[in-house]
Amino acid sequence: MKKRMKNPYFWIGLIGVILTAVGVDAETLTTWEAVWNAVCDLVKNPYLLGCAAAAIIGVVVDPSTEGLKDRK
Repeated sequence: MKKRMKNPYFWIGLIGVILTAVGVDAETLTTWEAVWNAVCDLVKNPYLLGCAAAAIIGVVVDPSTEGLKDRK
């Protein structure tokens, strides 16, 4: 996990997956007020929070190991 955290492509992929999971489109990112409203809507919606959590787990978990831990 430490190596992934240092890789900028990991962060690009993670951010892209999260934005897609919560339904953000280009129009949402046009003003800071629109971004803030989208964040507030996300926090208020348990379904979107669940989708974001599932997306994060899908990107972060190492598929070559059992459970949520990385290979040593």
